Amino acid sequence: MRHSIFLKITLLFAFALISFFAFSFYFIKFQKDAEVRNSADKARQVDVTLKQLVAMNGSLESIQKILHDFGFEVTENQKIKEDILSRAPTPFFILPHGFPGILNVIFPPRILIVNNELYVLLEAYGKITLYKDASKTHQSTYYLITLVGIFLLVFVFILVIQSLLPLKKLRSQIRCFANGNNNIECSIKQQDEIGELAREFNNAIQKIDALGRSRTLFLRSIMHELKTPITKGRITAEMIDSNLHKERLISVFKRLQTLIDEFAKIEQLTSKNLNINKQEFLLQDIIDHAKKMLLIDNLEADPIILNTPNDIIKADFELFTMALKNLLDNAIKYGSDKKVYIESKYHNLVISNRGEPLKKDFNEYFKPYFKDDSERKAKQGGFGLGMYIIKNTLEAQNFEISYAYSDGINHFTIHNCIVENFCPMPQKSQENKLQNTRKS
Repeated sequence: MRHSIFLKITLLFAFALISFFAFSFYFIKFQKDAEVRNSADKARQVDVTLKQLVAMNGSLESIQKILHDFGFEVTENQKIKEDILSRAPTPFFILPHGFPGILNVIFPPRILIVNNELYVLLEAYGKITLYKDASKTHQSTYYLITLVGIFLLVFVFILVIQSLLPLKKLRSQIRCFANGNNNIECSIKQQDEIGELAREFNNAIQKIDALGRSRTLFLRSIMHELKTPITKGRITAEMIDSNLHKERLISVFKRLQTLIDEFAKIEQLTSKNLNINKQEFLLQDIIDHAKKMLLIDNLEADPIILNTPNDIIKADFELFTMALKNLLDNAIKYGSDKKVYIESKYHNLVISNRGEPLKKDFNEYFKPYFKDDSERKAKQGGFGLGMYIIKNTLEAQNFEISYAYSDGINHFTIHNCIVENFCPMPQKSQENKLQNTRKS
């Protein structure tokens, strides 16, 4: 979840929002302090100018002009006016003899900053007028800009999240497709890159589904067509008088029938429709079954040397035998002495043969239809499916296979397939266990 793009975008927008809020807070605070300083400086400047003008017996019109030039406008705020009058009482003047009277006096202006607003109270000829600094920038503007910025950030975040939400649906559909469900619809109405990606993925699903159906139909058709001649050939083999030739022909046709069954299992395995049934078996039983699949009879020299026949393997019998059969076939075919050696090491099963090391990376041999370009192996023929079948049948049972080469010997190791390294068992018990396995 920590690698989710939604989490990253949310954290990014949260960081941007907090950063914008912090910047706005300090900017407004800085502007507020600057305005206070400017108001104080302007108040001193206006106070000095007006007092000089009054002292020089300036007219009321000249005073009003100066206030206008400084950006002051008349305001009718009785509360502020009373507040200023209470804070700054009317100055006391001693009028000369014969002076016309107080109604003809222009008093010095009283300047006060109230709630960070600059006011000038002018009393002239018996009339009190309040002026307010109209050039001052209101802090509410900064707060409004901050709110608009926060709203825009949140709005953009919502738009981005909404445009990315189809990714969750696409991810779940891809997961369903990976689990073998091809009946999904990935088309999205969006016209952006996400919508285009969903449409391309939907087209790919349809093509893959069509290829899978055609492959399945092709394999099933081949298996169906082969069953008839195999059955007829086996019936004909039964009519041969020579028991030796009869047994060999029958074993060949049995092998062909087994190959068809293998193809069916491979088709089910690749289409994820095969149920894995793990049970415990003697290694000797699996080797005996692999020999029959390889058509190794008792009349030939046994090329398989089994050092630990009483090990217990826990696996799907048919799938594990199929993988082991392909390993044994390759080991015998490419071994310098045409023999294969089988032994256990703790919970691992090791299949070895003498010969040259693999020329390429081991994972390259797992590719279907892989061909080794060496001349000796090219002469052996085959479709290059052996290692591919080995890998898929073992992975279906949660087993891994590794390769190592030392002292002229190739070692192929199947990991964690042995549950018991030695199990003494009478020969009859082994035969009964094998027969029960065949029946099941």
